[in-house]
Amino acid sequence: MFKPSSLVIALLSLVLVSGTALAEKPAKTKNVEKYADEYSGRHNQKNIRMAVASKAFSWLSGSPADNEKLSVGKSAQFFGFVALRYQSDRAARRGDLGRVFHHLASEQQRAAVLKAAKQETQVMQDWWTVRKQILRQLEYHLYTGEAINETELLTLSAEFGWLNAHAGLIEAQACASIEQHLTAAQWQKLKQLRKDPALASRDNKARLDFSSELEQNIPDNSKDLAARYEDIFAKCFSYLTGTLQDREVIPLGQPAQFFGFVSIRHKSGRGAKRGKISKQFDKLLSREQLTYLNKATNALLLEIKQFKRLRRELMLYMDRVRFGNQQTFDLEEYKQLAYKLGVVEIRCAIIEALSYRKVRAVMSEAQQAQMMVLRSDYIIDSKTTENLAGLDRGKQLFKLCAGCHQQNNLAPSLNGILNRPVASLNFAYSDAFKQQQSAIWTSEKLDSFLAAPDKAIPGNKMGFAGLLKAQDRQALISYLSTLK
Repeated sequence: MFKPSSLVIALLSLVLVSGTALAEKPAKTKNVEKYADEYSGRHNQKNIRMAVASKAFSWLSGSPADNEKLSVGKSAQFFGFVALRYQSDRAARRGDLGRVFHHLASEQQRAAVLKAAKQETQVMQDWWTVRKQILRQLEYHLYTGEAINETELLTLSAEFGWLNAHAGLIEAQACASIEQHLTAAQWQKLKQLRKDPALASRDNKARLDFSSELEQNIPDNSKDLAARYEDIFAKCFSYLTGTLQDREVIPLGQPAQFFGFVSIRHKSGRGAKRGKISKQFDKLLSREQLTYLNKATNALLLEIKQFKRLRRELMLYMDRVRFGNQQTFDLEEYKQLAYKLGVVEIRCAIIEALSYRKVRAVMSEAQQAQMMVLRSDYIIDSKTTENLAGLDRGKQLFKLCAGCHQQNNLAPSLNGILNRPVASLNFAYSDAFKQQQSAIWTSEKLDSFLAAPDKAIPGNKMGFAGLLKAQDRQALISYLSTLK
């Protein structure tokens, strides 16, 4: 692993004090406003403050295991998939697009992606190791109040930045190799998918083809390698069909995704929203505690400007690989940018961790109890659920649905859904649901849908993976039958 000298650390630290302009904002689309708080890339004071409060909540109410959770694609996030997600009203899904692009690809193109997935295996293992080391230091400060060893964290941060950028470089090289051999027919199909990413979820041939690839070319059907292979194809899709402006878009959780919000989002069936959680958490806090979060927000403003500028420079350097400017690509300069980017990201993490510790230090027992009750509104406790039966079990599982269908009005009401025609309420349903309007939500259809929403109604935009256990589905359906 890379071990920067004390001189390098000192030089890297200088980057933290220079203010720079924000990168250009992404072009507006009809769906930007709907997901502006999460995915627009608008790191203004209001949105940064929202992110700070939501991360404070997830960190203070969670565990070290929660903090380690990250979504697929969160590493080497340089290829514009976040912008594609919100531009498509979340119809774009990594797995579907990765499998379809694989299906379109030639053997030569597939080999390039598989080679990249294998090449970055050790890089990503090292990245995860460094990330865990950073996490442990931040957590030690939270739980003990001991001072953060910023010198050691700066050393780790440079390595963290380089490993992430190294993975990005490997993936960019794979994308360049694919693009070099794209046929006119492939380009046409990619353009169609960019216009309507939901088409990918309806391509069953791509699913079968991908399964066959796993059996033939991925050793022991390695889940990690398969996930990277699929993810690289998805990134190549957004990279080759998008713009630099798309790639500049990052979610509000970045930089410094160390504080467990991804875990809450996953455990809530993606019903947890930063905006709502931040408002709820703010109501629990005292004026003193709110001041700590406000000060952290102000400190982050300049750091995030710097982060976005450096990230843009790194991506422009990465583009030299794609567009054949190999003579002007200096690996050492690329590394220096990566080191600086890593330092800024960890500086953001330190600012946040210090403020969250201060909030925790003056948190009363009553506040802690209220905080955990709030967390329980978003988290399904599997152990508790296992001990429940019938309607009680269904009521607990309904929390997975309530975030969108009841609390945030992001989805149609489930009151009276049993034996109701599909897509029959006054709601802006997706085309996938509209095509099902002649069907009825019987117990059997609900069971099939809840087991695998994407398979039951391909192209739907619900963003919920489904319930694997039949007893969970039946308990939830029983509870839904009581909602009138």
